[in-house]
Amino acid sequence: MPTVEAHITTDRAGRYLVQLCRHAAQMGHGFPTHPGRGPHMGGERPKDIKAEWSETEGTITADGATCFLQAAPGVLTLRIEAEDEDRLQRVQALVTRNLTRMGRRDNLTVDWSRPSGTSDATVTNPAPRRGRHTVLGLTLAAVLAVAVHVALAAGILAIPQWAGLGADVVLVAVLVKVAFVAAHVWRRRRSSTKAG
Repeated sequence: MPTVEAHITTDRAGRYLVQLCRHAAQMGHGFPTHPGRGPHMGGERPKDIKAEWSETEGTITADGATCFLQAAPGVLTLRIEAEDEDRLQRVQALVTRNLTRMGRRDNLTVDWSRPSGTSDATVTNPAPRRGRHTVLGLTLAAVLAVAVHVALAAGILAIPQWAGLGADVVLVAVLVKVAFVAAHVWRRRRSSTKAG
């Protein structure tokens, strides 16, 4: 049975345990977790999520995998066991993303590893999804870049002797940037498809 563990150093272990389990329980009752966002973790949201917890121990069960949580002074321990590697990775991604989001003020990081005695010593963390603020920032940067190009083109084209050369230079610059952005987006989508 595939298994991974994480030991997270935090003074708020009990708080994060309760918050994560409560969030999972709400998902299990069909409450929307992130209105306006697409499918959960690049696929369907896990079905039949169940969570039970106290101040020091918790269990989240979803998609044929179980995450055991234990809060001790200064550390939150997570252990996920699953029927197969695919289910393990789905629940691992779900727990990582939610716990990282919940602990962003404390800069929580979740580093998974295989327990002693298993064949694979380390496990890579699932790639984080790009946040709404990052997408908005990139969109704003693209709009500003277009505005600068339009302003430059208008200024250069206003000088008759530079009009032909200026138009060509601006057109080439815009085409190069569009090609660069398109290649970047294509690589990102391709790598996220392979990871998911």
